[in-house]
Amino acid sequence: MTAFAATFWTGFRFLWRNPVTNAILIAFPIVIILILGNALGAYISPDTDLTPAPVAAAADPDGMLGAFLQNEQISRFLDVTFTGRAEAEMLAEDNKVVAAIIESSGDISVVRTNDGSMHTQLTLSIIDSYKQIGTAATIAAMSGKDVYRLLGAEIEVRDVPLGKRIPGAIDYYAVTMLVMILMFTGINGMDLFNKGLLSDTGNRARVAPVSKPALIGGLLAASTITSFLQGMVTFVFTAAIYGVYWGERIPLVLATLFAVVLFSQSMCIFMLMVFRNMSAASGFAQVLIWSMTFVSKGYAKMTFGPLDEAFRYAPNAMAHTVIFGAVFGGNEAKMTLSLIILFGLGVVLFMLAFLFGRRRIA
Repeated sequence: MTAFAATFWTGFRFLWRNPVTNAILIAFPIVIILILGNALGAYISPDTDLTPAPVAAAADPDGMLGAFLQNEQISRFLDVTFTGRAEAEMLAEDNKVVAAIIESSGDISVVRTNDGSMHTQLTLSIIDSYKQIGTAATIAAMSGKDVYRLLGAEIEVRDVPLGKRIPGAIDYYAVTMLVMILMFTGINGMDLFNKGLLSDTGNRARVAPVSKPALIGGLLAASTITSFLQGMVTFVFTAAIYGVYWGERIPLVLATLFAVVLFSQSMCIFMLMVFRNMSAASGFAQVLIWSMTFVSKGYAKMTFGPLDEAFRYAPNAMAHTVIFGAVFGGNEAKMTLSLIILFGLGVVLFMLAFLFGRRRIA
């Protein structure tokens, strides 16, 4: 067995020495995805079963609004109970219905709980469509056209291939989580290098007849492959359980994830060499990774004003650019540039790490 292979195998076994710890490392991202995935519920589920929303209506059942709400198509989405105004408002305030629709003197008002649920938004959309029908009827009357011909016209529906799939909430969520998880695996590499190079074990390894490139390369290969395998568990899980669409350019997506792993390993090793203390380096790395995820708009869409352009080159943001571009179609030039910069940063940080730590590993 060569010195490189021996170092790699020793480092690999070190990282997998504790089955419980590694089970947690693999299971934790999955648990987080399960918890938040179930919390997001219908917003990320590819097969949403939307039951009719319970609604109270203070309107004449025989009037135009009443007839509209009792329409067979509308009944698929709204379960309407006709009642008086006071009772309708009370039902809404007690959260027994998602909304109370109140008609008074030709005007329509909606009392609802502002919870942002799909049922609430659907109810508002349906009422808005009723108002649009009224607008169409007014325009038809002014123009002398027959509104019933307009509203009852046959609509031909033709499926046109989009060529690109539109990303859903789960797609954004999965990419953000996977990139962040791979960034955090760099701390495992930091621990391996600390034990394998800077501890008493590392001191013995450095005086052994093993070249520095073989020693360093073996440790880096062990930490990189281990981190990549841990990320692949999340990759497969999101595709199998939540139906996350990873596109047809899987090799490019995997290459990007590998670039993220390489960058995270190099970044954390660099911090270890600079801080010369595992606890301080690990703490700073965690803060930096959370910050990079935040400025990359991984948690929520936000603007940072004049800094927006600069933050597009945050490592997480560049990984998002390449992955989303590969999966859903994007600017090839930007994707290529982002991937080159990501790989380049990983190589540069790795070189700088051993420039700073050359005396410690001599």
